[in-house]
Amino acid sequence: MYKEEITEEGIVKQSKDGIAEIIISDSKHCEECSAKIYCKPGNNNIRILIAKDPFNSESGDKVTITINGSSILKATFQLYGIPLLIIITTILLGMNFFITNKELYSSVLGLTFSGIYLLILSFISKKQSCKYYPTISGVRKSSADF
Repeated sequence: MYKEEITEEGIVKQSKDGIAEIIISDSKHCEECSAKIYCKPGNNNIRILIAKDPFNSESGDKVTITINGSSILKATFQLYGIPLLIIITTILLGMNFFITNKELYSSVLGLTFSGIYLLILSFISKKQSCKYYPTISGVRKSSADF
């Protein structure tokens, strides 16, 4: 998975400042896909993906998008792995620290620290918006240009 690349095709909805919104073609493989965290269902089950656009594509262009397995692995670990580790660690520490209602206070402490981590991650990811984005690897201009 680390060196794997997932390739999808779609149509550019809009492109601005090196970032494109792409409507991904529906596929039967979507249910099993490990990159679901990148696509988000919109209205009428339209999947829209935001990707780096080194080709400055235009609305209506057909594009090929690649997502590195390492990016998926890193994003998944940041979103799920680290909060889980925070919860487990704080529960174990809280069980030794609190005298009464150990389970309750430890659980609340774990969820609080996990929530704080996710808030910090949210603020950081807004500043580093393109770090884990998929990349457009190929563009076929729309037929309206010819």
